[in-house]
Amino acid sequence: MSDLVVEHVSVTHGSTLAIDDVSVSIRSGELVAVLGPSGCGKTTLLLAIAGLLPVAGGAITIGDREISRAGRTVAPEKRGVGWVPQEASLFPHLSVGENIGFAVPRRGGVGGGVSRAERIVELAQLVGLGDLTGRAPNQLSGGQAQRVALARALAPRPDLLLLDEPFAALDTQLRTALRREVSELLRAQGTTSLLVTHDQEEALTLADRVAVLRDGHLEQFGTPEEIYQHPASDWVASFVGDVVELPGRWRAGRVLCALGAVEASAVGFTPADGDAVRLMLRPEWIVPRPDLLAQAAAGADARIAAISYAGHDAMITADLVTGPSVRLRMAAVELPSVGDDVRLAVQRPGLAFAAL
Repeated sequence: MSDLVVEHVSVTHGSTLAIDDVSVSIRSGELVAVLGPSGCGKTTLLLAIAGLLPVAGGAITIGDREISRAGRTVAPEKRGVGWVPQEASLFPHLSVGENIGFAVPRRGGVGGGVSRAERIVELAQLVGLGDLTGRAPNQLSGGQAQRVALARALAPRPDLLLLDEPFAALDTQLRTALRREVSELLRAQGTTSLLVTHDQEEALTLADRVAVLRDGHLEQFGTPEEIYQHPASDWVASFVGDVVELPGRWRAGRVLCALGAVEASAVGFTPADGDAVRLMLRPEWIVPRPDLLAQAAAGADARIAAISYAGHDAMITADLVTGPSVRLRMAAVELPSVGDDVRLAVQRPGLAFAAL
């Protein structure tokens, strides 16, 4: 497998700039997710890497091969790139084995000292379909069909695998199970992979690193923890997960707000004492404590107004005695009750952004 480098790439659709000066890199064997809302340029970037769209600026390289530059595009079939589409798109008249075999090279050998037929069996077993090679596509479940599409994409041993929201059409339970299986398989194979998704949970749980796109621009590129815990902008903070936003004033590394004097890091600016700021917190950073145990703790008194139960955890709405309502997330085993009086404290530094 090889590294992928996307360097200052721009892509246009007619007169519209769809991708603007985007740079990302994927190390060999790494799984990177491209995350963003609909229309942000995720699929456009994928198409440019696959060779299905030319670039207007910048360059794309795989290993030591430059495959795209303005005015020069290597044909898709010569790039060594595999593609797993949003829907499996299997040939309905071919069996599972024949669908996989369609992408196995017919000339020049398949490598690894195995025959073409052995390679088909190897791939079918790799994706857990070793007993189903004779089945027709209409006899498969949605998850099985996507496994066939994955095996077909891996068949020519690509230098890079592109996955275009491959789990989007599946139901929630199957999607969760299949994406875990696929990520484990790709890592075990050492496959360099780029996953496009609009699902924040999918990106954060599967990827080694995440590239967040907005309106064709790269907002942030980092590990899932960096993206979630240390967003580069207020937009990234609110797009990747839930946020609680409170107005406040900056003073000596803290934000004075309805939750008290909350330690915070300023993001994207350098505030002076007294400046108006916006404090952003993740709901799980706010914790309720019984009054008697937290009288001395910095925080604010509140009353539990509502609980939205989600099984493993719950989102709680609490009305501050001297301020607005805030939301907090807790594990379901330690939930308070509606009407309980609690003292809220913030258990880690928040994020301070400039006031609008």
